[in-house]
Amino acid sequence: MTQPLKASKNAIFGAQNWGSLKTVFSIDLRSLALMRICLALLILLDLVLRVPTMQMFYTDLGVLPRSRWLEINNSWYLSLHAATGALWWQILLFTLAAVFAVGLLLGYRTRLMSFLSWLLLASLLNRNELILQGGDILLVVMAFWAMFLPIGARWSIDAALQPEHQRNPNQLRFQPDNAQLYFSVATVAVILQVLYLYFFTALLKTGAPWRFPFEAAQYTLEIQHFATPIGNWFKQFSPLLPLGAAYVIFAELIGPLLVLLPFKWPITRIIGLLMLASLHVSFGLLLHIGLFPLIDFMSLTLLIPSIVWVYLAKRKQQSKSAQVTMYYDEDCGFCLKMCLILREFLLPDTVKILPAQNYPDIYPIMERENSWVITDSQGKTYTHWHAMAFLFGQSWPLKPIGWLMRFPPFMWLGNRIYRWVATNRGTMGNMTARALPYRAVKLKPHLLGQLFAAYCLVVITVFNISTLPDMSKVRIKPLDITSRVLRIDQKWSMFAPRPLAISLYPQVEGRLRNGELVNLYGLTETDPDWVAPDYMYPLYEGYRTRKYYDRLRSYKSNSPRSGFGHYQCRKWNDQATDRTRQLGILTLHYVTFDTNLEGKPKERKRKIAWQHWCYPEFKPKS
Repeated sequence: MTQPLKASKNAIFGAQNWGSLKTVFSIDLRSLALMRICLALLILLDLVLRVPTMQMFYTDLGVLPRSRWLEINNSWYLSLHAATGALWWQILLFTLAAVFAVGLLLGYRTRLMSFLSWLLLASLLNRNELILQGGDILLVVMAFWAMFLPIGARWSIDAALQPEHQRNPNQLRFQPDNAQLYFSVATVAVILQVLYLYFFTALLKTGAPWRFPFEAAQYTLEIQHFATPIGNWFKQFSPLLPLGAAYVIFAELIGPLLVLLPFKWPITRIIGLLMLASLHVSFGLLLHIGLFPLIDFMSLTLLIPSIVWVYLAKRKQQSKSAQVTMYYDEDCGFCLKMCLILREFLLPDTVKILPAQNYPDIYPIMERENSWVITDSQGKTYTHWHAMAFLFGQSWPLKPIGWLMRFPPFMWLGNRIYRWVATNRGTMGNMTARALPYRAVKLKPHLLGQLFAAYCLVVITVFNISTLPDMSKVRIKPLDITSRVLRIDQKWSMFAPRPLAISLYPQVEGRLRNGELVNLYGLTETDPDWVAPDYMYPLYEGYRTRKYYDRLRSYKSNSPRSGFGHYQCRKWNDQATDRTRQLGILTLHYVTFDTNLEGKPKERKRKIAWQHWCYPEFKPKS
């Protein structure tokens, strides 16, 4: 049913020999590889950004201990992170998630790393729903669909160590100047998944600001805790803002249609892709929405058509890097594997990997230096760590690394490491025989896997339809349970049905046993008349903290607010120097500013959202 298609020009520019379905829903293997790399980097970046608030958001000493998590959590949201409330457990799972993400980045046992990355990411998201935003959902959904796709077929350790490369390292699996298309049920599902985000968010934008006279952009930029400095500056161009709001709706509806059109291929695909990408460029510049724009760009990489890769491959074949030659010791299996891996990541596929023993001008250099030998387009030779730095300098995304590798301290350290490896090639060969065996990348999907992908496509389609007004009944229980367990449930309601019409910030005031008033949230003042700056994003410690306080204000249950109160009490009283300095009562206020587009001063309101007593004696008498 599916295999990589070494297509001719017709396959790139129209695929007349294909059906229109395959034309639209095939994905180039290089696009899949780029998506894998971006997915892994985003998982790593997301983990790094979560580390400072690890205890606050994921342990029993934080704002949502497991007892309260059970009260608000959907019973089908499963979480390994909730197995224990200890900090060490979170550190362990974060570390494992980072290791698996690095494996995914390098394409090492790609399917296994993909599964484990999805598993721990879904578990992490399920541990605390109060801090989630649309980007988190898209990230875990894309990690799920990646398991069904050959994302390790290019630019990976798995791709480098194909069995045929052991026999002939210069045998090309794919012609670089041809399309390398892959079609399956999973490619249909993942492309539709990417486009559902835009199509359904457009349908959910039913509020008046999204209709003529298109005031949604003005409302959005007036949200002072969302708008960036660029967004605040851009508000002065008020005549352009209605055009911006209209373009958002237009691009979200028309962009997916252009992506799916088989006519004038691939021009329509490229136009649709650029329209969708332009949305995220503007969102990222104008609004503080965390990693969401980058996660969207990651998902859009799947839509890059083969013509782009063919063009880049031809450029690469004409570059000096295509004239590099790699020479290795044919008695060293480890050496061949390293050459294959480095070529896969850093050089054109056509670069030759040759045994030095067959070349009388190269072999004496290898023997004298006890090193591999690299030659460039001018015939200049490189050995030891110099050769490694030279190779990294041939790949434009990694040129900065190659530049750093040439610094004297790194060069000294690198040469010492290289000499140790060269001296212990036998040991390294034994280790890599187990850890880096030659293994075929399977491109033909398993029938059961494709049937399951088809079922999951039905699940996400029904779930998205059910999020539309008056359509909730289409979601039946088995499909709902499946979506929750797999963490592919989704609702793309970004600024829908209308943008938020208020700006806000929290104030957390505490009263000690001795009657002293203290400020428990140092980024704002507790004075009722305190004047906040127009740029409110710095009043939060990050976009997840902002999301948390927003959800804390509006959550239907008091359980999260009670958890917040217990956290603040414990945090203060564990540091209290004596009994009189213990925190007795805390009050959570929200200050809001109602948006208006008439240029009038914004109406300011201050309201108590929660009051909490740390000890029973402070409980108000009923």
